[in-house]
Amino acid sequence: MDLITPRGLALLGCALLAWLVGRLLGVAELYVAAASAGALVAAGAIAVRVGSESIAVRRGLTTRFIHHGGSAEVLLTLRNDARLAAPLLLVEDAHHRALAPPARFVVPGLVSGRSVTLRYRLHGATRGRFTVGPVRITVRDPFGATQRVRRYSGCDRVVVYPRIEPLGTDLPRGAHQGSRASPDRRVLLAGDEFYTMREYVTGDDLRLVHWPSTAHRARLMVRQHEQFRHAQATVLCDARAAAHVGAGADSTLEKSVSAAASVVWHLADRGYQLRLVTVERHGPAVIESRQALLARLAELRPSRAASLAPALAAMKAQGGEGVVVAVVAPPPGGGPPTRHPDVRALLGAGRSFSDRVALVVAGRDDDRAQVLAALLVAAGWRAVTVSPSDRLADRWALVAGARRGVAAPG
Repeated sequence: MDLITPRGLALLGCALLAWLVGRLLGVAELYVAAASAGALVAAGAIAVRVGSESIAVRRGLTTRFIHHGGSAEVLLTLRNDARLAAPLLLVEDAHHRALAPPARFVVPGLVSGRSVTLRYRLHGATRGRFTVGPVRITVRDPFGATQRVRRYSGCDRVVVYPRIEPLGTDLPRGAHQGSRASPDRRVLLAGDEFYTMREYVTGDDLRLVHWPSTAHRARLMVRQHEQFRHAQATVLCDARAAAHVGAGADSTLEKSVSAAASVVWHLADRGYQLRLVTVERHGPAVIESRQALLARLAELRPSRAASLAPALAAMKAQGGEGVVVAVVAPPPGGGPPTRHPDVRALLGAGRSFSDRVALVVAGRDDDRAQVLAALLVAAGWRAVTVSPSDRLADRWALVAGARRGVAAPG
């Protein structure tokens, strides 16, 4: 889009005035001045059009996944592919204000065939998925009479993870730690650990032939391995707006999301296969990578859902020998939690798992949270209350180290 700047408009006004005065007084020099001013504006318009068409832009990011409190560097590389030098460039890269202050740069000029790299940083202060771009370049002629704005379509996506708190080394009692501790094993030709030696049969992979044993027994022997199944965990994150209190980083919702992300990170580090259950996604939960689960939690927004029933139905469908970690808030409303249908549904869904852990997130003096934790403990869960100001590792140590049937809501 070509624009005439205020300076250019002033030049054109002066040119018109000089032409009128010259015509009125018959002064030829004023005609020359008017023509020169008009030609200056026209030449500037041609220069910015030619100069802007030849600028190529490429954006690079050091990472597209930023931890809460971390940062990523953005590199903007501008290259002039024209035969002539580009005039003054004003560069702006759009992004959400939560990531960084406005990224604006001034490039005095760019010689033909040369490139320049501009740098700025994005900061992970707020969780979510954000768009970086597009780049907008404003090209001005050397006299500032005209300019042209060119917008580039390329954009990048950046995910800022929720706050992740280290949880130490504690795991829920009765939960298998990673793939190597599970007693559920399958004997396969190729697996995790050596199991036994057996005689070769047609179709076996020749790479598994154990030549020392073959030479000793005078017949082909192959290695047979056993493969351990990975321990599995299902994480439930309650994001119902009606169940949470507070706003911003100090709200119980943000503490819930942070707690769920911390559990995901903690268990994934120990080899667990993980599922995430939320009220926004219907249907059975599937095993996903740590990166995918953290990205989902980063985008999790307060839900208008009034009930946990759909999420609990999906959680119950995943029941088995795995562990469930439920990050929940006390049920909304003023009635006692013992009579709330969501609590009864939670207790019913928990029976489908061999091990059950609950983090009840609420305000520090919320008696209903204490009651809910006590109910869960009475039903065989290990439950503890967590407030936004609590250090999650301390609360996790209580719930992970507790024996089943021992209350830890304090």
